[in-house]
Amino acid sequence: MTGQSILLIDDEEVLLEAVSDDLKESGYQVTTANSGEEGLNSFKKLQHDLVIIDLKLEGKDGLEVSKEIKQLNPNTPIMILTGYGSMETAIEALRLNLDDYILKPVNRDDLFEKVNRCLEKRGNKSSLSPKPTFSQNIKIEEAGLTRREKEVVQLAAQGYNDDEIAKMLSISAFTVKFHLKRIFKKLGIHKRVELIVSLGK
Repeated sequence: MTGQSILLIDDEEVLLEAVSDDLKESGYQVTTANSGEEGLNSFKKLQHDLVIIDLKLEGKDGLEVSKEIKQLNPNTPIMILTGYGSMETAIEALRLNLDDYILKPVNRDDLFEKVNRCLEKRGNKSSLSPKPTFSQNIKIEEAGLTRREKEVVQLAAQGYNDDEIAKMLSISAFTVKFHLKRIFKKLGIHKRVELIVSLGK
């Protein structure tokens, strides 16, 4: 793990400094950037092992910058950093084949786990034993979902909201919410966006 290079792009100074310090304390080499343009320039000079980027940036947003980074090096893992679990954003991230995401406020343990996972996927050496990739964490067939729950899962993973799912399955939106609550518990997840990012790959 020591010596691996991470590019951290965020326009929130406090968060940028806090996350950077945590990563540096763990032995990573961290380069920070306050804007998408600055981040791109840094990546062109030194193609980092991992990029962590905020979605909401002034000028070029996180998705736009991620597209350009993937064009420069398709093998570079990218984690998106966001303060909201946007369905549309999660789906767009899937289209770009981004590797993972972190919700703000950043949980330190979650950060390290996902950073390590992304670097392992890229084939870098790590001091920790290999973990399953993000998309492998959710195993529908082993979760004991009912037929109806599987139907709800598949539609939710495609980005449909509760009302749309309700109409498609001829049930109420309240029933959809009830099914999702049970599904989340069985799958060990907490947010709808986790379902989309995991099953959408």
